[in-house]
Amino acid sequence: MKTITVKSLKGSYKICVGRGLLAGAGARLSAMFPAGSRIMIVSQKNLAPYLKTISASLAKKGFKVHAHMLPDGEVAKSGSELFRLCHALLAQGFERKGGIVAVGGGVVSDLAGFAASVYLRGIRYVNVATTLLAQVDSAIGGKTAIDLKDGKNLMGSFWPPALVISDADVLRSLPQRELSASLGEVVKYGVISDPALFRFLEKNNKKILRRDAATIEKIVFACSQIKAAVVSRDEFETKGERAILNYGHTFAHGIEGASGYKGLVHGEAVAIGMMMAAQLAADLGICSPELPWRQMKLLVAMKLPVSVKKFNLKADAILKAMMKDKKKDQGALRFVLPRRIGKVTLEKNIPLPRVRKILCLAGAK
Repeated sequence: MKTITVKSLKGSYKICVGRGLLAGAGARLSAMFPAGSRIMIVSQKNLAPYLKTISASLAKKGFKVHAHMLPDGEVAKSGSELFRLCHALLAQGFERKGGIVAVGGGVVSDLAGFAASVYLRGIRYVNVATTLLAQVDSAIGGKTAIDLKDGKNLMGSFWPPALVISDADVLRSLPQRELSASLGEVVKYGVISDPALFRFLEKNNKKILRRDAATIEKIVFACSQIKAAVVSRDEFETKGERAILNYGHTFAHGIEGASGYKGLVHGEAVAIGMMMAAQLAADLGICSPELPWRQMKLLVAMKLPVSVKKFNLKADAILKAMMKDKKKDQGALRFVLPRRIGKVTLEKNIPLPRVRKILCLAGAK
């Protein structure tokens, strides 16, 4: 097992990366919570085998273990589910010394983390990431949120976890589509910060898709290191550096909003968004024309979509959804654009006709 420290003004924490870590969850939490504390495991029904392992480990250390199941999909990140979880905590007599263990992907950690930040004005929570996307991205950094009818992640808080556990063994059971979708975020880290990681992905994409354990563990650790470093330097996204983690996401959130969060998953939208961002950068002369092609070749090798053609989306609908992006600056959209592999820049005030052109080139009507 390897550990990475994330610095936070609200309390620094560790990321544990390795294999076979779930059975040791109780031992790790016993060093963080008082003996006999109540722990609420928040998860989803399809993750029952992991819950069983974690529950047994916690019970062995004397914790009073409860479970709360969320519905599958983005619908879990709603106000009604937030209040349902808070009422469940109250009904089970949770006090401030208790905590939440979020077992799942980004949807689970977003909802559970937000509940932890507001219940009794804040209790601790632990992220046990069961998807590659969560292990390399959403479980780290303390961003928690729910969706509003107006858009994604519009209500939330910065509330860092007390611990992140990334067990590479759980990724062996991921469906192929979910594994590929998660790789969109992995490619993102190579583009924004690490040319060596990008080259590693180019050389090892087949091993990754075969779920080679050592290869998967290596990319989880590499991506976690990058995100931990960025978050430690710009925890609340006030200095501009953390914004680079949103590469492709301005377009992606527009795509998701225009599609009604149906037909494609988040990582697929991010992959398409990265292609749009790279094409916009090339169109503006910020990067070479070769960069989008190199990025596209890798994304295709990872079995990811690179256009919206088959999703039958309209450019106007994507633009409308993009304009609700919470990361706007004085009403203007901000785009993270690549200069070269490993280096990006933050740009705003790009004319909307230029953005519309990129949407149309990517297959929007």
